Amino acid sequence: MIVQMQRTKTRTAAVAPLAALSLCVLVVATGAPARAATVQDLYSAEVQAPGDELPEVFRAALAAVAVRVTGSRAASSPETLAALGDPALLVLQYRSTEPGSWRVGFDPAAVRSRLDAAGLPVWSEERPATLLWLAVDSGRGERDILAAAAQGQAGGVSMPPARERALTAARESLLTAAEERGLPMLLPLVDTEDLQTVTFAELWGDFSAPVLDASARYRADAVLIGRTQTLDLAARRVRWTLLVAGERWDWQGTLADGPERAADRFAERLASAADGLRELRVEVRNVANLDAYGRVYSYLQGLSSVERCDVEAVDADRAVFRLSLRGDPDQLLGVVALRRLLVPVDEPSADTDLQFALIAGP
Repeated sequence: MIVQMQRTKTRTAAVAPLAALSLCVLVVATGAPARAATVQDLYSAEVQAPGDELPEVFRAALAAVAVRVTGSRAASSPETLAALGDPALLVLQYRSTEPGSWRVGFDPAAVRSRLDAAGLPVWSEERPATLLWLAVDSGRGERDILAAAAQGQAGGVSMPPARERALTAARESLLTAAEERGLPMLLPLVDTEDLQTVTFAELWGDFSAPVLDASARYRADAVLIGRTQTLDLAARRVRWTLLVAGERWDWQGTLADGPERAADRFAERLASAADGLRELRVEVRNVANLDAYGRVYSYLQGLSSVERCDVEAVDADRAVFRLSLRGDPDQLLGVVALRRLLVPVDEPSADTDLQFALIAGP
């Protein structure tokens, strides 16, 4: 049974049932190229809660949603949850999916309003699609690159069931960690095309050039590389490297620490708080018809860092918008770069703060 809460403001779409993993986690299972993801279902969560104590169910679900929306693990702390007030007042819909499990959907606008009041950042639904390569050297000649689907064999030899189970557990742990943080994560196919471009030795030996070459087919925004000699989920022995836009970060931790720390890094740069709203005039060129204008206006208005979007002028092939912006303009540039709808223009304008051109396409 689905219980829908009555709200006075516009309702969002009904919460979709939870699949094996949330739609925000993208696993490449075909050769189709991927783009930066618009994360779906950020404001709903499935939680485990014994019995039918709804206040506890709502509290646990809001904690999960707050972490994904803010990009901060601290958002699930008792102090933060207390600052957000009664979770029941934010619920749009909830249902029991099975004994002890509940699916809860919250009102996005209401949650953002509470986060703003608490001075917490909000991370846009536009997030970097991250391709994860995991090299596993288990010893005794057992070397694997974790693939999107079960390998079944290694080096042409049937894989022992215990080894396959360990890789499956690692895959599920990584996908779950990414899903909990709202990080769109891809795993490579590890097919013939991949293995002709990058080898296990190059992944293990920290040769980033062939890894980036092999990653190009997936069109991800960032590449996350892990190297480990154990698939023990609790062992802090994975060497992690994050490569994005010519920058590099290294750390060591558990399997889950890969997606977790990558999400931390992205949220630091892309999440923005409501304090210090600023006015920004944005020019967009190549806006040659009503359809193009509608695409640009809908996109800018829908960004979580944009509180208000007003149209100032529409000429033959350009439009000028006045934005009330949360956070720093650099964060807006970072978010816009993910969608690949607008590209910065090198020729500055005397009367606008930022200049973009609309990329041709549907």
